[in-house]
This record gives sequence, structure tokens and C-alpha cells, in this order.
Amino acid sequence: MPKIDRDAIEPYARAVYPGRLQQRTAGYSKLQLSDAGGLAQFGAGEVTLQPGGASGLYHWHQLEDEFLYVLEGELTIIEGGQTYTLGPGESAAFKAGVKVGHTAENRSDAPVRFLEIGTRLEGEIAYYRGIDMRFVRKSEHMFETRSGEPIDMTTTPGTIDEPDSYHNTNPRRTDHD
Repeated sequence: MPKIDRDAIEPYARAVYPGRLQQRTAGYSKLQLSDAGGLAQFGAGEVTLQPGGASGLYHWHQLEDEFLYVLEGELTIIEGGQTYTLGPGESAAFKAGVKVGHTAENRSDAPVRFLEIGTRLEGEIAYYRGIDMRFVRKSEHMFETRSGEPIDMTTTPGTIDEPDSYHNTNPRRTDHD
């Protein structure tokens, strides 16, 4: 594949979550570089996250690895009981199957740019803390309840009580505010 023309790629605004959960990723814009190159086995994109924005809901992946590399600005990572900030040239990796939730936020006053890279596997399941929802990579629908019922994208899934065994809480923020 020849050089990818990033200026020709239409930015993707992440508005994938059902109901009011979409608000969590306001300010997220991604150039899907791997898609522009015709790749299917993994995704690689250049993300711009505006101040106050988040990459997604607090979650963990059953089958897919995820890797973030900061190009410009400051990216705050929340993983398990820890919060840390990454700057240009720094990275974070989230191994598949590790039941520790994570998310990335821009808590600074300026946009942050980073690479977001991850595997793409049919049957992948991502779990979300405190929400009766999981992401399942399959053709019929993407989001379903923990019991496997499809979620209507116009409604917001309910909350559930669950132990902090694999989801740590962040007292300053909830994923469904």
C-alpha cells in the first residue's frame, strides 16, 4: 500500500454508545489510518481529544489488546486504582483478558493527539463498569445487555451493582454522568 494521505481521511467522531452515554466521548475525533490503508486485522488511528473529553467509557477487553502513544499534549489514563498522565513520546498498553478497567481523558486545557492501536477480533467482548452493557464485535449489533439482549441505541442502559473485582471506581467521575 502506498503512503496514506491523512488529509484525505474524513475524521470519525466517536458517538457509538447508546442513549446519553454518547456524551462521554464528546470531543473525540479520529483519523482511521489503518482503514484508509485497507487493513482489517488491527486498527490504528490518530485521535484528537479536546479538553474535557474521554476516549470511551471505563472498560476492559476480553480478546483485544489496546495501545496508546501520545504525539502531542497530555493524556490522563485511569486504570484500576491508578491515575497517571502521559506526555509526548509516552505510551500505555492494555492487555486482552486483564479484568482491570481503563479509559483515557484529556484533563488539560489544550487538545491532545495520540495514536490508538488495537486488534480487531470477531467475537471480542468489552465490559463496562456499573452498566448493564457490553460491546460484542459481530455483524448483527454491537451493544447488548450482560444477558445478551440487543440494546436499542436510542435508550440508555441501566446501571448494575458489581464488586470492584475488575472495575475500580474513580470517585471524581462516573461513566454515565
